[in-house]
Amino acid sequence: MQTAAHVYEAFEYDLSLTAEQLQIRDTARRFAAEVLRPAGIAIDRMTPEAVIAPGSPLYRVLAQAAELGFTKLSAPAALGGLEASPATAHMVLEELSWGNVGLAGAIFLAPYPAGAALATGNSELIAEFSAPYFSQAGASIIGCWAITEPDHGSDHLGVMRPDLKVKGCGNLIARRDGDAWVLSGQKSAWVSNAPIATVAVVNVQLGSSDGLDNGGVCFVPLNLPGISRGRPLDKHAFRALPQGEIFFDEVRIPRRYMIAEGATYTAHVEGTLTAFNAAVGAMATGIARAAFDCALAYTKTRIQGGRPIFEHQSVRARLFRMASLVRASHALSRDVYVYNLTRLSRGEPARLDHSITSKVFCSDAAFEVATMAVQLHGGNGMTREYAAEMLLRDATACTIADGENNYLGLIAASML
Repeated sequence: MQTAAHVYEAFEYDLSLTAEQLQIRDTARRFAAEVLRPAGIAIDRMTPEAVIAPGSPLYRVLAQAAELGFTKLSAPAALGGLEASPATAHMVLEELSWGNVGLAGAIFLAPYPAGAALATGNSELIAEFSAPYFSQAGASIIGCWAITEPDHGSDHLGVMRPDLKVKGCGNLIARRDGDAWVLSGQKSAWVSNAPIATVAVVNVQLGSSDGLDNGGVCFVPLNLPGISRGRPLDKHAFRALPQGEIFFDEVRIPRRYMIAEGATYTAHVEGTLTAFNAAVGAMATGIARAAFDCALAYTKTRIQGGRPIFEHQSVRARLFRMASLVRASHALSRDVYVYNLTRLSRGEPARLDHSITSKVFCSDAAFEVATMAVQLHGGNGMTREYAAEMLLRDATACTIADGENNYLGLIAASML
């Protein structure tokens, strides 16, 4: 597969960034170009079973990302973290997604349970789920967020809005049994990192009540008795991010593992969706940059009409549109990410509707940019020999990941 050099570096509007922040960004940029891009291309052509098998390049990528500190950017220094600001974390996520968005997603999700435990402030949970992760390289501990179910995908994302609540019972039920919770049911094949995860943050339904808003969120080590997994999903896009089912057969967890339930459930879902949608905005920006890069490089070398097609006005007009969308996505996703992640880290109310705006705008922009990149490649854009083809698939998936864009728009519109 032909790959573009790092032709277009996102214009940096923030002149207050420190030398340390820029160094971290540049390290992420090199890692994306030298490791993630080639690994992502190789994994894209592998079977899902081969991707999660021992010796897969996926594990080498996760280990290298951990060594560079990308899986503990925001963690406190006392636990081995870098205490990076949200602005720094955004830069890293965008750069990694430029390299390969599926691998960026796997890296982003790996520390999620450790971070969720930190956010509780509970010393027992921090000692059990946070300290072991951040105190070592982290590659042997991999997290996931298990919310989506066979019968309920976007349904779970509207539980905080009265006009969007869905009646019915979830596919994973938790019932109290003394000082324990017992989980029975399943999560769908769309749980990211599920085939390789060692611990999950899991959304459950409390009892068999009629309404998904009567839920809970809990930690589940995935080596407990009663847990099994389905085959990894064979997907159109994000092929470097393994996804698959998790089955729960009378799985017992201690009561302390349940970190949100009842009245606190909807607020927890809203906070998580706020953070994840802001992250997808950054990731979509990385895809858009990568698609623009490969299109710009191709148009300056492809000869038609006796000269590089870059010199044709219609081509330049499309490239200008693409560059405009990339720059707008970069600015919007950065502002939203910094604002909302800062507020969430302080325990303050954040703006879910703004995170949704970033996610929807940036993923729509990535889809438009990637589509034009394929068109500018002509017939070559339809082959796997060029990166544009894979980037269009990944951009398409970004409009669905963490909530389908039209449905997310309904949630945000209800908050206007």
